[in-house]
Amino acid sequence: MFAKSLPKKRGVVGVVAAAAAAAGMMLATAPAAQAVPGDCTISSGSSLSSLCTSGTGQHRIHAVLNPLDPRLPQRIILGDWAPVGQASVVSNPWGAAYVVNAWADRID
Repeated sequence: MFAKSLPKKRGVVGVVAAAAAAAGMMLATAPAAQAVPGDCTISSGSSLSSLCTSGTGQHRIHAVLNPLDPRLPQRIILGDWAPVGQASVVSNPWGAAYVVNAWADRID
């Protein structure tokens, strides 16, 4: 009777060992964690730009401008998405005096 239960225990141990090995392989091959870009700076003038220097995601310049004619609504301008270390730049058609707010949108 003991001899018959021994192979079952070995089979269970083998299955558990195989599952643990598979889980370890998945952890070893998992992608690196992503981090939202940080250390972002904004530049304003005839163009607007954002530059983020830490993290691993992407960012873009996002700005709100007052219109030349105060009867018109504010205008939103967006730069292209850029990876960390590269600038996102957009033309500012009205100049720095019309910038109400500017920031970097960030994604991981």
